Amino acid sequence: MKKYILIIVCALMAMSASAQQKDEQLMDDIRKNPFRCSIVLDPYEVIPARMTPAPSGYKTFYISHYGRHGSRSDWPADGYRGALEMFTRAHDAGLLTAQGEKAYGMIAEIVRRYDDMGGRLTPLGAKEHRGIARRLYNREKKILRGSHRIRAVSSTSQRCIISMTAFTGELLSLNPKLDFGWDTGDKMMRYISGGDTPDIRKDTEPYLRAHAEAHPLDTAYFMAQVFTDPEAGRALVGSASEFAKRTFEVAIASGAYEMDTTLLDIFNIDDLYWHAENTAMNLYLRECNSVEFGDRRMALPEVPAIMKDIIDKADEAIAGGDYVADLRFGHDTHLMAILARLGIEGIGERLTIEQSVHWRGYRFSPFAGNLQMVFYRNKAGEVLVKFYVNEREVRLITLPGGPYYRWEDVKRTMQ
Repeated sequence: MKKYILIIVCALMAMSASAQQKDEQLMDDIRKNPFRCSIVLDPYEVIPARMTPAPSGYKTFYISHYGRHGSRSDWPADGYRGALEMFTRAHDAGLLTAQGEKAYGMIAEIVRRYDDMGGRLTPLGAKEHRGIARRLYNREKKILRGSHRIRAVSSTSQRCIISMTAFTGELLSLNPKLDFGWDTGDKMMRYISGGDTPDIRKDTEPYLRAHAEAHPLDTAYFMAQVFTDPEAGRALVGSASEFAKRTFEVAIASGAYEMDTTLLDIFNIDDLYWHAENTAMNLYLRECNSVEFGDRRMALPEVPAIMKDIIDKADEAIAGGDYVADLRFGHDTHLMAILARLGIEGIGERLTIEQSVHWRGYRFSPFAGNLQMVFYRNKAGEVLVKFYVNEREVRLITLPGGPYYRWEDVKRTMQ
C-alpha cells in the first residue's frame, strides 16, 4: 500500500509540472472551435482531408463500420435548472450585461429543449448520422448502389437505435434497393458496447481530482462577463464558483442543441483549456491503452469480442458472403477502446498519466465519432484494408506503411 501511495504522489507531481506547460497547438485548436474542449460533447466536425487513391487494380467490396451515437443531451446534476434559476434572479434584478442577457435566453431555450431527458438524441444527432451516411454513399457508391444486403446492429440505448435509424434511413433514401437487416439486444451488447470498470475509475480518480483542483474556473472573469456589478451579482447568487460551475455544465453541452459559442465565450479561454486537459486525461486513462491502466482496459471482455466480430464478419465477406457492409452503432467509451486496440495513430500510443493531459481526444470521439474499415480486392484475390476515423484516412502504429494494409497483417495485430 505504501508503495502504491508513493507511485500516486510521484505521478501527481510529474503531472502537475507537465500540466503547467500549455500545449500551444491544443490551445489553438480550442480557439478555432471552443466545443472541442469537451471532447465527447463536441458536435461532429467534417474536416476536409486528402484521400490516397487505392493501388491500381484494387476495388472496394466490403465496409466495416462502428459509429458512436450522435449529439445528445447531457446528465447535469440539476438538469440545468440551477443555472437557469440563478440567471432568472439576476435578470429580474436587472444585473445582467448584454452578454449575460444573451446567455440567459440561451440557457432558458436549452432547458426547454432538454425537457428533463438526459441522454436523449437531439435533432442534430440524427442530422450528423444522415450526413455521414450520405458522404459514405457518395465515396463508396460503386458497392452501395444496386441490390445489396447490409447488416446494422445497435446498442440497446435509444440514442444509438435512433442514430442507426437515421444513418440507414439516409442510405435507403439514396438507394431504395438496399436490403437492410436491423438488430439490437442484450447479446449484441457483449461486443457492441463496453467501458471501464469501477476499479479503474477509483484508481484514476486521484489524478483527475488533483488536476481539477489545481485549475478551478476563473470566477472573477466569468462574473465580469455576466454582471454589470459583479459584487452585487455575487451577493445575489451566493456562491460564484457554484454559479460558474452550473453554467459551465450547460455551456459545454450547448453545441448539441445547435447553439453557437455564446455560453463558452463568457468563460476565460484558460478554463476551456484546463477542462480539455482534465477530460482528455479522464478518457484516455479510463478507456484507452495507457501505460498505467491500459492492460486492464484492453483485457475487458468487450474489447476482444468486438475485435472478433470485426474479423469474423470481414472474413465472411471475403469468403463470398452476402453482406457488403456491417454497420454498428454504440458509444464513445467503446469506440475509444476499439481505436486504441487497433493501434490507430493518435490514440493507439501508450501514453503515461502526465502525457495524457495533452491527448487530442476530440479528433477521435466527438458526437457521431466513427471508424470505417474499407476493404479492397484485386483479381488475384489479395485483400487490402484502409482505415478512416471521422471520415479522415488514418494510419496504424502497429504496421509500417499505410494507409492501405494487407488484411492478413492487420488481423494478426488484432488477435
